[in-house]
Amino acid sequence: MTDETPPPLLPPHLMPPVRSVSDLDRFWRSLKGPWGFSQPQLWCVVLGPLGEWTSIFLKIEQCPDEPDVTVVERLFAVITDVVDDHVPGGSMALMFARPGDDELSEVDRRWARQLTSAGHASRIDTWPVFLANDQRARIAAPDDLAA
Repeated sequence: MTDETPPPLLPPHLMPPVRSVSDLDRFWRSLKGPWGFSQPQLWCVVLGPLGEWTSIFLKIEQCPDEPDVTVVERLFAVITDVVDDHVPGGSMALMFARPGDDELSEVDRRWARQLTSAGHASRIDTWPVFLANDQRARIAAPDDLAA
């Protein structure tokens, strides 16, 4: 293995803590596996104060093309309560996933913008939003959000 070769993907409960965006990238790729998606969905995971896997995972399927601001705000309120009550000092990571190729779509951008905005307004730590499709998972970069 060289410096450019990523370590093998492990099951989430065996992965080292998430302490950086590259750790989160590896975590999402491990969770996603080699499979694609049959429908748009939102994945949310709560990480412990040291970035450890807590097994608190939520997958919302059949997401619409347009994120509903009220629904996203309610989701963040529920996850915030879960973190406050069960994982004090924990954080939240989100990934919007959809079937299809790797071309960044306007649907991807709308979801990434809404989730990022809600994350900035949240009182708990929120990791950068990731986007996934049938080919890969990747961070929603600032340039992606601005386009």
